Amino acid sequence: MAKGMKILVIVPDAAQYGGTSTFLERLLDIHARQGVVTTLLVPEGRSHPSLVSLAQKHGAELLRSPNRATPDTAPFLTPILDLLFSWRAVASRRPDLVVVSTGDPGRMSVALYFPVPVLYILHSTPEYGFRLLPRWYMGLGARLGNRVMTVSQAAAEEVCQTMGVPRSRISVVHNSCRSPERLQGEPGPLVILTAGHLVAYKDPWTWLEVARTVLQGCPSATFVWLGDGELLQELRARARELCLEDRILFPGYHADPTAWFVRARIYLQPSLRESHGIAVLEAMSHGLPCVVAAAGGLPESVLNNETGYVCAPRDVAGFTDRILALLRDTALRSRLGTAGRVRAEEIFSETAQERKILALYDRLTGKLG
Repeated sequence: MAKGMKILVIVPDAAQYGGTSTFLERLLDIHARQGVVTTLLVPEGRSHPSLVSLAQKHGAELLRSPNRATPDTAPFLTPILDLLFSWRAVASRRPDLVVVSTGDPGRMSVALYFPVPVLYILHSTPEYGFRLLPRWYMGLGARLGNRVMTVSQAAAEEVCQTMGVPRSRISVVHNSCRSPERLQGEPGPLVILTAGHLVAYKDPWTWLEVARTVLQGCPSATFVWLGDGELLQELRARARELCLEDRILFPGYHADPTAWFVRARIYLQPSLRESHGIAVLEAMSHGLPCVVAAAGGLPESVLNNETGYVCAPRDVAGFTDRILALLRDTALRSRLGTAGRVRAEEIFSETAQERKILALYDRLTGKLG
């Protein structure tokens, strides 16, 4: 048990969404149930409103501190600004452990040099490799009794290669999903679902071409992408140009997408990069066969020909063929979907995730043994 342990959780990102936000909620839930005294540090004036309600819900103290660091800040200035943002909280709260949770690789890495153990959690990987000095800086910080955590083996290898963190200092704790209260209802519309931010690395343009091609072979199907983002309006316009706006839907962001998972028959994720993919786990837990790209941690969740299909990124023909096969074969959908649900319950449960996180806390502090 971790009762009485004091942990400072630092969230340096101005906004929280997707897997980063979901993980933070689950982390605070673990802390609340384990009796951890939690302080949540967020940027003053730029923190997402959900962080406030999240702290209140889980009994965490919420601290706000000014932080002028932005994605456009010069790299050599970011650690200085991050230090000014966080040092008062560390000095005043005297935590047993500092946990940094970020979707921006390198942000708040100055915490690796704090005089307390640090767990640096990365929810994404860099698009480009770090230069020599930042690699040395990250590698040394990780060796000072700290650990870096990623959400997949693929992400761990990439962080090692691009950021200079020794692989021996990286721990992998996969994302988790909760078993749903209800699964698919009675057979209805053939919905192919995708959920996530509409940004380039999710490859919505390949998704749109797959949808157009599949609809030529199965006009009764419906493709749905839940989420907002910079490409939302452009994709909606393209669906209208194709005269398919009644079959290719972009409903926007849904805080609770459960009803869509229940309605869906297939889940599609064509991302070019993906650290792990919580939405895929949610789809598996709902008994949906998943068709995903061989990118990042996606193949660690979906087993090709066992719980779904794994295709090469941007392989429109491959995605199309497998989706059409699933649409035409109810028994195949059921077999792959059931296998995926079992895998989600056995490998990616919240219980398994909690056990691994607490083991990391104990490894860093020695206070849980």
